[in-house]
Amino acid sequence: MRFKDLILSAALVPCAGVAMADEMPQMAAAPEVFHYVCERGVGIDAVYTGTDDAPAAVIYAEGRLISLSQAVSASGARYAEAVGASGYEWWTKGDTATLSYFDANYGESVTLFAFCNVAE
Repeated sequence: MRFKDLILSAALVPCAGVAMADEMPQMAAAPEVFHYVCERGVGIDAVYTGTDDAPAAVIYAEGRLISLSQAVSASGARYAEAVGASGYEWWTKGDTATLSYFDANYGESVTLFAFCNVAE
């Protein structure tokens, strides 16, 4: 299985669900796949999916797939592994992104990869 197929399959998992009999199911937007190149040439693949009400992202970083839900941000988009708890955070604005890890015990984020730009 190609990597792109693997990450796309993983991104579609949060879209699966069962609708109530009296409700129309909300269709997920078509997934968008991007490859970012960060400082030191580190590559991060990201798939953005979900619904308008519940945007989500799956990224491949540090050798693992990380499922993220959209979280509150002042500017741009922020996706968090566990809102309010320790976990990865993926911040995007335009074609740039930053991957950090939030430590809930200290209330601080540590930047892991900065200056990530969508590869042309």
